Formats: sequence, C-alpha cells, structure tokens
Amino acid sequence: MSSTTRTRRAEVEVVHDGPTVTNVLVGCVGVLCLLGLVMVYSASSVASVQGGGSSWAVVLRQAGFMAVGVALAVLAARVPLRVWRDRLAVPVLLLGAGLQGVLALDVLLRLLGIADLPVAVTVNGATRWLELGPISGQPSDLVKLGLVLWLARLLDQRHRQIGSPELLKPVLVVTGILSAFVMAGDDLGTTLLLGTVMLTMLFIAGAPLGQLAMIAGGGASLAVLSLFVLEGFRLRRIAAFFSPDDHVATEGYQLLQSQIGFASGGLFGNGPGNSRAKWGYLPEADTDFILAVIGEELGLIGSLVVLAAFCCFMAAGIRVAVSARTRFGRSVAVGVTTWIGVQALINIGVTVGTLPTKGITLPFVSYGGSSLVMCLVAVGLLVSVARDR
Repeated sequence: MSSTTRTRRAEVEVVHDGPTVTNVLVGCVGVLCLLGLVMVYSASSVASVQGGGSSWAVVLRQAGFMAVGVALAVLAARVPLRVWRDRLAVPVLLLGAGLQGVLALDVLLRLLGIADLPVAVTVNGATRWLELGPISGQPSDLVKLGLVLWLARLLDQRHRQIGSPELLKPVLVVTGILSAFVMAGDDLGTTLLLGTVMLTMLFIAGAPLGQLAMIAGGGASLAVLSLFVLEGFRLRRIAAFFSPDDHVATEGYQLLQSQIGFASGGLFGNGPGNSRAKWGYLPEADTDFILAVIGEELGLIGSLVVLAAFCCFMAAGIRVAVSARTRFGRSVAVGVTTWIGVQALINIGVTVGTLPTKGITLPFVSYGGSSLVMCLVAVGLLVSVARDR
C-alpha cells in the first residue's frame, strides 16, 4: 500500500471521528424530551387526579404532541432548504401572523365591549390560545418559526442592502406588527424573544452595531413604557422579583415556592415522584416552572443535566450555522438556535429567580402542545440546514 493511500485513509478517519452535528442535535433534544415526559407526568399527576381525571391524562397528551412533533420534524428535515426559502417562508409567516391577529382582534373587540370571539381563549387575563374543537395552541409559537424563515429569506435576497434603510424598513415593520399582535395577548416574554431573534439575525448578517443599538434602545423603551401603560400587574411582578418576601401571598408566591423546591432537592434530589411542590403548592408546575420540580426530585445533578443538554444544543446549532453552505441556511440556523436558547434561558432565569415571571415554557420539557411541536419542527429545520451540502 502506497504512503499516499494511507494518508488519505487517515484523513478520512479524522474527518469522521466523533458524533456528527446532527447526532448531537437529535441526542440533546431526545434527552430533553424524554426527561420532559417523565417530569410532566410527575408534576401533573396529582392535579389531574384531583380534577377527576386519570393521573396519566396530561402526560399521554404530551406524548401525543411529541409523536406529531417528531413526525413533522422528520418531514422538515427532508424538505430541501431551497423549498423552505422559496415556497414555505412567506406562507408560514402569513399563517402565523393571521392566527395571532385573530387573538389581537379578540382583545380589541373586548375593549370595545363587543362579544368575544369563540375561538379565542383567555386564561388569567392573557389571550394567547386559539381553540378549534379539540385542538388548541398558541399561535405565537408558529410566529417564531415564521419570523425566522421570512427574515432569513429577506437577508439572503437583499444581503447587499445590509445596514440600509431599504432593508431595515420591512424588517422593523413586519417584526413590529408581529410583536404588537403578540403583545395584545399579554405576552411580553415572547415579544422580547422576537426582538432578540431579529437583532441576532441582523447582527450575524453584518448590520452595523450602531444601528442595532438604536433598535435595541427603542425596543427597550417601548417595553418599559408597556409596564406603566398596559397592565399594572407587571409592576407588581417586578416588585415581587426584587422583594419576594414582601409579596408572599401574591406575585411573590410562585417564585418562593420554586426556590423552596430547588433548596429541598439538594444535590441528588428527593427522588422521582417525591416532589412536594406538585401537591398544589407550585402553580404551573408542569409548564412554566417544571425546572423547579426537576430540581426538587432530581436535585442539582438533574438541573445540570438540563443545562448541559441546552448548552450542547446551542453549540451544535452554532456549528450548523458556521458550516452552512448558503446565507439563508446560516441565518436560519442562527435564528432557530437563538429562539430556543434564549427561550430556555428566560424560563430558567424566571424559575431560579434571576428574572421576573414571564409565563414562557422550557423548550422540549414543559407541557404544551404548540410549543413542543414547533420546537421539534425547528430542530428538523436545523437538520435540513446541516444536510444541505
């Protein structure tokens, strides 16, 4: 065997050594989803039985959502990237905006004293859900995917205009409309997430830092203004965030119970199924605050597994973006990684008490059909970018 042949074989072995980026993505998401199923069952079983249902009712629905999401993720991974760009980006955006607009219309009609729309669902003053027969979900989850696809398409088609008003105008108009629709449903957390995704994608595309700083400053000013103009409970949440002990029976209750759960779990936890919080002490235990149940039952070790899985996911997403063959693929990978990573960061920050309560789920782990399905579709989209060689 010649030395040239041996060298080529050695190079091939180095290139293929270790898991592929697709395997890392799938592995991280698989760990989070399976852990989510176990913890959703643990966190929801007591409340489900107390409500007259089966202890398995919630987790079986979550498993159904997961099956649908996995099927759609496989389909999304097989769709060529050019099809996402040329045929699907705009329709997905329009569908998400239309559905979210229905919720905004419902809020407007109620403000005018007109009857509510039958398809809009309001819970605790927040209008975030559409319900069509047995199917319900949050259109904002589809809006996230639509914004990522549309913005990636625009930045690809008009990359020579980066930093110009001609490009910035449609970006701000579309993002502003989507944010207004989402904010009308009393969802400040998702509104801030949309703005963060937009800014990150513009930054990676090469937009000037001064321009991005002005946009971020304007968005922050509007967010602060909304705290004083729209809903007074937001100020109470912020006050409870800074001093939860002074709001034990009101806005600070959920945060304190979450922290108690983490503290009682210690290093190794109290064991699966042995959470005290799920016995009615912690509201939204299976959705927004599921990490507190993980911390109580699986301890610091279980919480670190969740953090490590998200860190590996983000690292894989960045690797997909860096190695993407096209500008569209790079922008999509950055947008999806930012969306899921920042959403996880917000949820974790709220649960441990470093951010005020936002009402946003932990991707792949929390109970919620539309969130789980759309996050899995986004993973399929990332795999499609990775396969585009």
